[in-house]
Amino acid sequence: MRLHHLGWVVKDIARSLREFEREGACAVTAPIDDPIQRVTVQFLSDPHSPVLWELIAPTGPNADSPLASRLSRGGGLDHACFELDGADGSLDRIVEDEVERGSFVLCPPTFAIAFNRRVAFVFRPSGRIVEFVEARTDADTV
Repeated sequence: MRLHHLGWVVKDIARSLREFEREGACAVTAPIDDPIQRVTVQFLSDPHSPVLWELIAPTGPNADSPLASRLSRGGGLDHACFELDGADGSLDRIVEDEVERGSFVLCPPTFAIAFNRRVAFVFRPSGRIVEFVEARTDADTV
C-alpha cells in the first residue's frame, strides 16, 4: 500500500486551482465530475512532493453535498488516500480489517469515476479520515 494523494476540500475548484498554481502546483487532470460521490475532483502535482493533491468540491448546492459539514468548517485538508497493490488483498477485506480495528465506514466500497476503480472511506478512532483505492491497472492514469 502506498500514499496516493492528500484530499483538500474546497468550495470552488477553479479558484483553488489558481491559488495552488501560484504556489507552484500543476494540474495533472482536468476537473472530473463524479455523480456517484456528488463531487468534482481535480488532481495536482506539487514540485516539492511526490504525492498528488486532490481538490474536492461539491457538484451541486453545498447543502446537498457530502462535503457540507467540512465546508461549514472552512474546508482544507480532509483525508489521506492509500492505493492498494496486489499484495494488500481486496478493498472489501481492507475495509473489514479497518472495522475490526474500530474504524467507522464513511463510504463502503463504491465505484469512483476519477480512478475508474472502487474506493472506500473510513473514519479511524484517531479521528483521521482514510480513503483506500483499489490497485491500479495498466489503463489507469491517476
